[in-house]
Amino acid sequence: MPETQSALKNSQDIRKMTSGSSFKAIFVVSSLFQKNDKNGKPYFEMAVTDQSGTLEAKIWSDAVWFDRSDPELDPSSPAKRLDDGKLRNVAGCTMGVEGKTTEFRGQIQFNFNKLTLLDQEKFPPSQYLPRSPIALEELLKRYEELVSSCRAEVAEFIRYVYKGETWKQFRDWPAAVSHHHAYANGLLEHTLSVTECARAMALSFRTSGYDIDVDIVTAGGLLHDLGKLGSYKMGSIPEMTLEGAVLDHIAIGYSMFVELAESAQLDSSIRLQLAHILLSHHGQREFGSPVVPATPEAMIVSAADELDFRVFCWNDSVKDLADDQPISQWHAATGRRFWKR
Repeated sequence: MPETQSALKNSQDIRKMTSGSSFKAIFVVSSLFQKNDKNGKPYFEMAVTDQSGTLEAKIWSDAVWFDRSDPELDPSSPAKRLDDGKLRNVAGCTMGVEGKTTEFRGQIQFNFNKLTLLDQEKFPPSQYLPRSPIALEELLKRYEELVSSCRAEVAEFIRYVYKGETWKQFRDWPAAVSHHHAYANGLLEHTLSVTECARAMALSFRTSGYDIDVDIVTAGGLLHDLGKLGSYKMGSIPEMTLEGAVLDHIAIGYSMFVELAESAQLDSSIRLQLAHILLSHHGQREFGSPVVPATPEAMIVSAADELDFRVFCWNDSVKDLADDQPISQWHAATGRRFWKR
């Protein structure tokens, strides 16, 4: 039976609701795009975020919104028209919403029919944004253990790269604006997961007699997403930079690496191996890598990166499924549905 809820809900609660259920919530707006329906009436597609995850919703032409962002404004001021241009400037802002779930083509759809732009001082966006579920202290400990495991020349270069403002960004930045680890400390979390997985694989292959440089694998894992420091930024929400959109993180990362390796006078053999890992870590040219992995070290880092992405997507897709719903909705980025088992 549909439920009507007056208490504030989070995105996880809302995703579990049945068709016809009503809800209220406070979110940070991630993105907002205006479109027109088949009758030419404007509507919006809005993506929102809170500490429990993300939600995508429709805002139809009969929806209303209120501006309560300025405490000096008259609280009884009337609702705004949907096509009022100010609604288009709310990305990164905290918004109160009232909505309802409906069923469309066999899937639950979320509609927002009343929105309130809140006082950003009283309801700061940072209060509602997700962070890595792993404590920062634990992430920093794991990072230090990985760096210290490398031989001196390699460890010194990693510390040379990640220092000062670069270190602060690497520590705090998201790994993406969607799909995976799109939250504060997400880049560090993803990098460590990839590197630990890659290092374990490298050590396993070495016991099988393969000539693999475990330190190069470790350094390649820690540096593989270096370019995301120029591709993304962590404002009130994770955002892509202009450079990230038109150049992509692989090209940006390679450019940064070449400059850093030159200034640090890194050994030419180590430099070439690490550069190859950075350029090939997406595994295939159609996925953005200008070259494919040609060394065991590069193949291992690429495989670990892809695996971490897919396992994250599996977890994110199945964590809110009901017990009687073992299969997720279609996941476009990975081209599959996931099984909760």
